[in-house]
Amino acid sequence: MASANKQESSALTHDKRLLLFVVASLLLANVVQWGVCRVLGLGNPGGLKDLVLAFTHVRQWTDSWLPMMTSLDAFRANPSQPIYAAKLYDTLIYPLASLLPMVLLRRLGLSDAAMLRVLAVASWLAVLAVVAVSIALARRLLRERGATLTWPATLAIVLAVMGCYPLLKGYALGNAQTFLSLGFIVMLYLWTAGRERSAGVVAALLTMVKPQFVLLLVWMAVRRRWGAMWAFVACATVVMAVSVAVFGWHNNLDYIAVLAGLSHKAQSHFANQSMFGTINRMIFNGENLGYTPYVYTPYIPWVYRVTVLTALLIVGAVLAFPWGRLRGSTADIAAMGLASVAASPMAWEHHYGIVIGIFVWTWFAYGCWQRQSPWLLGLAFFLTMNFLAVTNLLAEKRGWNVLQSSMYFGALLLLFVLMRLARRVTRGEEAVV
Repeated sequence: MASANKQESSALTHDKRLLLFVVASLLLANVVQWGVCRVLGLGNPGGLKDLVLAFTHVRQWTDSWLPMMTSLDAFRANPSQPIYAAKLYDTLIYPLASLLPMVLLRRLGLSDAAMLRVLAVASWLAVLAVVAVSIALARRLLRERGATLTWPATLAIVLAVMGCYPLLKGYALGNAQTFLSLGFIVMLYLWTAGRERSAGVVAALLTMVKPQFVLLLVWMAVRRRWGAMWAFVACATVVMAVSVAVFGWHNNLDYIAVLAGLSHKAQSHFANQSMFGTINRMIFNGENLGYTPYVYTPYIPWVYRVTVLTALLIVGAVLAFPWGRLRGSTADIAAMGLASVAASPMAWEHHYGIVIGIFVWTWFAYGCWQRQSPWLLGLAFFLTMNFLAVTNLLAEKRGWNVLQSSMYFGALLLLFVLMRLARRVTRGEEAVV
């Protein structure tokens, strides 16, 4: 009983510090950064303000929605023409299974305007759902140790989610990533609750939109989580069967060629927070601050090879790391999900919206109980959750422009934090994060 009270007291002591840190992070990344740039005459660096306004007005762009809608309409108008070969305003880079919800909306008779409104409201609600699931996850983790969620911690969660640049960026763009960020934290919650089969179903649905999440299936097989693995396979099989029934075999198989092409090309724009983007910006190959739609960075063989090697190292490290007592845990599957994003040659800022769930789990499972200040976790949080536009001032500085990849390096640091946590827990040491 005394030990439980001591743990609860330790957690409560950290609640106000957590709130202070989240507020300080938001102020530093937005207000302070903006003020410094203005004082130095560097103009407005951009930041969270416009994204918050877009969210509060339920207003978004059509980054994912329009290519998906026009691809579906092109197929309906000419079913014999391959979908991925249709001449559209933009190219479709998603699996056809991701279009199935839009097929349903079309059959309900929704116009383009009505469908876009439905998608905007649905993704707006998805952001709020991330808040709700984050609170539920925190409450569950605290309850397992006999503690309760206090108002400072709750407010910190709300501010962290609503101030999460990758999450709000995805919403403002009108990108499917908003639903993936929600799905990812739902998966973490289900895994924490011991509902591994349900988590496997969610993981399969994530993969139907972003194929790189198939690495979660690989992880389940390597970790021998057979229930989750077969649930994943069953769900994916059903969804793919429906996709084939709607679009045909040939269209679904055409996506393999799309994936092969995407593996060799991506943009070098600063928003591409990956090894591919980092290297190309460093050698001034392709665009950086400017952005021309549909124009990919010129292919350089050694850049491709380094990108692939780095991806193999990241994924291999997560799969092979001796996780010990945390093997197969929420930290383990979270690391695999994060590696799936970081290892991709095209990892846009909004793709890192999944990190909010990882931070919530890491803090309330271990961080709030430790005596030492979690500086590494705090730094990883700051780098991945914020847009550090000031680093773009280094775009033309050879070598220094590597700092434009702050979000990518923050993700790698977070992977290190999770691995360090696993090692310390296994050794019976204080679980320092």
